[in-house]
Parts: sequence; structure tokens; C-alpha cells
Amino acid sequence: MMRLVSRCLCRYNFGRDFRLLMFIDTNSLVKEVKEALLGKTPSEITQDRPIAKYNIRNHFLYKNTIIGQTTASLHRYLTIHNFQKGYIWAIYSNQAYDINGKPFSGSYRINTKWKIHKINGKWEIVEIFEAP
Repeated sequence: MMRLVSRCLCRYNFGRDFRLLMFIDTNSLVKEVKEALLGKTPSEITQDRPIAKYNIRNHFLYKNTIIGQTTASLHRYLTIHNFQKGYIWAIYSNQAYDINGKPFSGSYRINTKWKIHKINGKWEIVEIFEAP
């Protein structure tokens, strides 16, 4: 019985470490999405990529709006990949204000799933799945 318990504990610890490695490996992609949500990324960088959906500067309605303050939260709760392709599940919220402090865009607790591929050594979102 003791041998069975120790085997289970070893598998659990390896699995936990492996999941942590998956999270750490995709940190740069999550940081890139958060910067887009905050409006810090120029629209030219995210243009023609799925990540453009999150960049407030890419939305045609707000191209001429001077963005004041922006707030964003992004919580990645599951990452599964084989170090070449996989998926990330996350929840995000964001709010953008004009220079007068009036909100003009925002979303709250949006569940999202990203299909990711490693392209030239860098993680990229290739497809985004969200409820309409």
C-alpha cells in the first residue's frame, strides 16, 4: 500500500511541475495580450494577427479617440501544449477611458480559449474561441 501511495505522489509532483513549466513557457504570449488589452501595443504590430482582437487601437471606432487611462485583467487558468502547439484558457476584463475620464469601451469577465502554435521559436495565437 505504501509503495502505491508514493508512486501516486511522484506522479502528482511531476504533473504539477509539468503544468508549471507549460505556464512559464507561454508567459511572453500572455504578456503580449495584456499589453494589447491596455492599448500599449501599436496597431501596426498586431494588425493581420488574431491578437488584434484585443488591441483597442485596432478598432475602427476608436482610431481617432485619444485614449486616456486603460485598465485590464487577464487570468490564465489552464495551459495545455506539447511545446509546439496547444491551447490556453483565460478570463479577461478591460476598460478604456477617454482623456475626460469617461469610459468608451470595455468588457467584463470574458472567457476565451486560444489555439496556439510555436512559430519560429515564439508562441503565437492562431485562433480565438469566445462566446458571441
